[in-house]
Amino acid sequence: MGFLSTFVAWLLSLGSSLMVMIVLIILGLVFRVGWQKAVRGGITTGVGLAGLFLVVNVIVSALQPAVAAMATRFGITKTLVDVNWADAGIAWGWPGVAGLIVSLLVVNILMLVLKLTKTLWVDVWSYWHGSALAGFVWAMSGGNVWLGILAGVLYLVAGSLMSDLTAKKYQEFNDMPGIGVPCGTTVQASLFAMPVVWVLDRIPGLKDWDASPDGIKKRFGLMGEPGVLGFLLGVIIGIFAYGGTAADLGLAQILGLGMNVALMMIILPRMVSIIAEGIIPITLSIVQYMRERFKDREIYVAVDCAVLLGHPAVMASTIIAFPLLVLLSALLPGVNMLPIASLAVVPFWAGAIVPYTKGNVVKTVIVILLYAIPFMYLSTLTATSHTAAFQMMGQYGAEIGKGLKLASWDMGGDILGSIIQGVFHLFGV
Repeated sequence: MGFLSTFVAWLLSLGSSLMVMIVLIILGLVFRVGWQKAVRGGITTGVGLAGLFLVVNVIVSALQPAVAAMATRFGITKTLVDVNWADAGIAWGWPGVAGLIVSLLVVNILMLVLKLTKTLWVDVWSYWHGSALAGFVWAMSGGNVWLGILAGVLYLVAGSLMSDLTAKKYQEFNDMPGIGVPCGTTVQASLFAMPVVWVLDRIPGLKDWDASPDGIKKRFGLMGEPGVLGFLLGVIIGIFAYGGTAADLGLAQILGLGMNVALMMIILPRMVSIIAEGIIPITLSIVQYMRERFKDREIYVAVDCAVLLGHPAVMASTIIAFPLLVLLSALLPGVNMLPIASLAVVPFWAGAIVPYTKGNVVKTVIVILLYAIPFMYLSTLTATSHTAAFQMMGQYGAEIGKGLKLASWDMGGDILGSIIQGVFHLFGV
């Protein structure tokens, strides 16, 4: 087990892009894609993911301070500390992480053999959502590793089943045949969107409003162009955030934010097209391999949720939703965390929602706002167990020592994760 833990730690230290590259090359060789196609596809996909994450980090790094400045300007404060993706420290650091990864791989293979799922979950990096939940349950149980592994496996198995329900929609909308996206709160956003969009499509006026990027472009001409629209949205947010500061500094920040958003709107779809260029030949070959040998089987290859970010409606909806989410969290009674770090998860929610809204920005924003409400309350309710997990890991000691509690949306507010925690709590954990 010591060697396994060391190997897993090394693999995880590579980061998402390198890990995906290696896994795709191995898959290509296993499924006889051909070594040249496997190597080319793996490296191209890894490059596309690295570029995409760079662009996303640029825009999130630019927007988070703007949103924080806006909150400060309007006197919005909350008691909980938003740590969001710092939860990955629990996911990859709690004592049972190696056992969880092996357990999930075994369970996933058994489910495929027994035809309980179509999703081949090879995207090991995205196990972190289930592993973070496992760390929470481990902390709740006073250090029981086996209960943590059980909770993590239950979460990740549910992700496979949700991937089966959403894969076709993702494939068709993003033109990526053979993929599935089983990870975390992203795939849950799609299931939430299904009934909400059904209702929105029956509201007079709203149902016929063409608020897709193409529709906006046709209606507003130059201002509807992705880059121009992004610049304008960034400037509007910048005015609310920095408009009251010293004139020259405020103007520089406002224009800089507009340029960052414009950059993201133009470059992000191109990064996703690079990912598609690398991953589609491999997934198609795997699908063909399975069809030739198992004529009654259809397999979806699990990929990182970042592949869903390419449509222009994703980031347009995200940028509009950011300040609205902060305002909503400030107004709702009983919500004790102001989302700043947690806003980073919103683009991935949007990526899972736009296939169901058909790229309609207005409907996508409405779904995001409604979907975020349970996260706001659950992140508040789970703050105690969340903080306990960090305490047992020896992280955030100074903050916890001051009596602060830590929270997040992506795992602290996770709907499925909270349900699983609640079930364990009912059984005395």
